[in-house]
Amino acid sequence: MKKIILLFVCTLFLLKTVAQNQHGCFSDEYYKQQLATDPEFKNNQEALEVFTQDFIKNNSAAKSATAAPYIIPVVFHVIYTNAAGNISDAQIIDQIQILNKEFPRQQADTVLTPAAFKPFAAPFNVEFRLATIDPSGNCTNGINRIYNSISNCSVKEDDVKSLSYWPSNKYLNIWLVQSMHYSGQSGCGGGGYATFPGGSPTLDGINIRGDLISNIGTAASNSGWGNFKGRYLIHELGHWFNLRHIWGDANCGNDLVSDTPPHVNDNSGCPTFPRRANNSCGGGPDGEMFTDYMDYTNGPCLNMFTAGQVARMTAAINSPLSGRNNLWSTSNLNATGTNDPYNYPVACTAVPDVLPFGTIVACISDSVKFTDYSYGGNSTSRLWNFAGNPATSLTDSIVKVKYNTPGVYTVMLTKNYLSASKTSTFTNKVYILKDSANASYPMPFFEGFENAATFNTDWIAVNKNNDAAIWQNDNTTYYTGFKCASITNFNQIAPSTDDLISPAIDLSASVSNTLSFVLHYALRGATNSDKLEVFISNNCGLTWFPLYNKTGSSLKTVPAPQTISYIPIPASTEWREEKVNIDDSYLGSSTRFKFTFTSGGGNNIFIDEINLNGISTVGIKDNFFTGVIKLFPNPANESLNLNYTLKNKTAVQFEITDVLGKVCLTQTNNTINEGENTNTFNTSSLKPGVYFIRLKQNAAVVYNSKFIKQGS
Repeated sequence: MKKIILLFVCTLFLLKTVAQNQHGCFSDEYYKQQLATDPEFKNNQEALEVFTQDFIKNNSAAKSATAAPYIIPVVFHVIYTNAAGNISDAQIIDQIQILNKEFPRQQADTVLTPAAFKPFAAPFNVEFRLATIDPSGNCTNGINRIYNSISNCSVKEDDVKSLSYWPSNKYLNIWLVQSMHYSGQSGCGGGGYATFPGGSPTLDGINIRGDLISNIGTAASNSGWGNFKGRYLIHELGHWFNLRHIWGDANCGNDLVSDTPPHVNDNSGCPTFPRRANNSCGGGPDGEMFTDYMDYTNGPCLNMFTAGQVARMTAAINSPLSGRNNLWSTSNLNATGTNDPYNYPVACTAVPDVLPFGTIVACISDSVKFTDYSYGGNSTSRLWNFAGNPATSLTDSIVKVKYNTPGVYTVMLTKNYLSASKTSTFTNKVYILKDSANASYPMPFFEGFENAATFNTDWIAVNKNNDAAIWQNDNTTYYTGFKCASITNFNQIAPSTDDLISPAIDLSASVSNTLSFVLHYALRGATNSDKLEVFISNNCGLTWFPLYNKTGSSLKTVPAPQTISYIPIPASTEWREEKVNIDDSYLGSSTRFKFTFTSGGGNNIFIDEINLNGISTVGIKDNFFTGVIKLFPNPANESLNLNYTLKNKTAVQFEITDVLGKVCLTQTNNTINEGENTNTFNTSSLKPGVYFIRLKQNAAVVYNSKFIKQGS
């Protein structure tokens, strides 16, 4: 057994964790970052350790099972970008039920605790309750939902906390995200982390993947994370209650608990008993306590805290540090609606929400469908507001709206219940495009962004997160002229995505097109992952096909990172021309381009001098064919036939491409006679999907048509 350290030793924090973190918990790394950057946090932790040892010395280890439990008001902030990330109320409620069984050690699988460990296992008499009153005094179900793209792999792990925060001395904040990136690490494989007491109040709480919550819903199918059975959150709550990892975050480290046996390092999977008996750290024949919640083993193995750990958690919740002792005070339970008698759920007015999530891009006269996706309460009626545009109904749960004028539109939804109502306003929800080419932009196309008025009327800047960063007409720098387009990305929370959609251009009589633009982008640090993509659409944005994609260091146009909000020198070598060839499969009478920038923690981005050039085919097709062109069978299976009548004898080439423009089949005929002809193409090798067939003469496309390849 380890001896209790009665005085807090600062050098403890300098111990280096050598165990490989396969669990995805970032709490220890986050803890060390705070120690290194926040002197107040370090002082608070030292004071808390003195308080903890005095509390353990002068008080019993825990409340008895018959005493009133410590009640903790909880709010879950669900940050999501799609339905999978927007986990159900039932999944969150199930997680609360798991916590309230396992902390008091009332779960069924305590029988699986090895007999050698059972004498050390102890209950922690704590109860978690979803808040029923929010910080403004309004009714709530303790589940707060926020649509935002930074739910997926936020560049800084704390960024999502700024989207929604309730006072941490009144509520335990739990932020749920879809995937997680940790500072200084690559990838998005993080599982979660908790703050230890003593840090910034606005960051206090737990950040965790939503598919690690509970044992149902998205967690039930999350087999890649070892089936934690809702116990990943218990591990993180252990940190929030001031527990270290059981191996002390170092080889043979010290977790400051007297009754946990020495561990060499962390354990994974679900070991058999005994694990590392008589280990090199001085452990005994019973080995390491791999069933402890503060190890890294999987859910089926985790089922206990020791009495020593419960004593530390009890001290933390009785400490005034970070308001832990205020959470369970009578006044706070009354203020948060978690006092006895506790009735859940309460009769709240539903919080209005709408499907589809995020922004909508559509064309004039398209029918846009909206679904009432409200949550968290009850409703007796609803009222939609579509800024004067015609809708099938203003009171139904599913409505269709037809927008007849290009522009950007806000949607409002009001829910009524008893004598109360709530209204949600979805600003810039719908972007409506013209469905025909803009006559002001003939081929060859050029845009230098010199005219602010046409930028605002003809180009569409889609702000998907409704944040401060958006494509704008910029007069601070340029490559030529006096202006460009840019996004102020330096202080942007990442990842967030913004689109810049061009006017519609008629490319139906142009082939071998080339798109070029001039770019400036600087890194902010070596690991920035900002990304610029360019897409093309010939169906008014219903489908976008990729043309260009560069990220991070491949995107940068200056060699050294810039640690200030950087504006490039006008008309300098800091700019670089980018050029892409456009496959003729994308030809259309109303073609648009989309520049998509996704923030990855880097610097500002600027584009200028957009050029689109091609070979005109005006008159070629009419001089080439006569009569009707037939493509059959469509859908095709083993073969495809093209029947046509030529006006003159000529040499042609046929190509079949996929939807991304990749050439899958070619067939060259040196000479085809005038009159009726039929060409047959063997399509048996093509995978099922959508393809294009085109006929060329002297590199000019004179026929282009879509067909479908069926499965065999």
